[in-house]
Amino acid sequence: MSSIARSKSGTGLILCAMALAGLSTARSSHAVEPSNAKDLLVGDWALELDKSKFCNPAAAPKQAFRKITDEGYGMVSVHWTGIDASGAPIDRRYVYFNDGRKVPAGEFNDVPLKSKESMTFHLLNPHRLVWEHWSPNDKLTSSYVREVSADGQTMTQTDKLMNRPGCVDVQVYRRQ
Repeated sequence: MSSIARSKSGTGLILCAMALAGLSTARSSHAVEPSNAKDLLVGDWALELDKSKFCNPAAAPKQAFRKITDEGYGMVSVHWTGIDASGAPIDRRYVYFNDGRKVPAGEFNDVPLKSKESMTFHLLNPHRLVWEHWSPNDKLTSSYVREVSADGQTMTQTDKLMNRPGCVDVQVYRRQ
């Protein structure tokens, strides 16, 4: 085999390997690695309106983002931003613990807290969080579930308010 033929076949192998590496990199760049294997909800999420379902579409946000952060000591913080149905900015913050203890349902930007309800949160497994809102007299007012897909890239939140029988909002988020 001549040195030119060897050189061409070697170059072809190198180009082929580079192309495969490029495809592999391009494919993996779409997936974002979850930051906490024990709680896959931790991370940055963007609402996909076209995949979500709202009982009252006119009240659906125009845009929504969730930044869920493990703050340590068992505390999780949520910063919810976006644009609501009327075009006003959404900027809400709250914290919770995954151990079922009751925490105030108000938001940190409401001083004093507007809500007198409380919430309980239960991280059932790394993919699934269930929480409830409770009235001051311990009646369930709403229940929620956040579930992360097996690949860790999609979070689905279902909201069920007790004063809306038969109505469940389904919000689908993509990891950022």
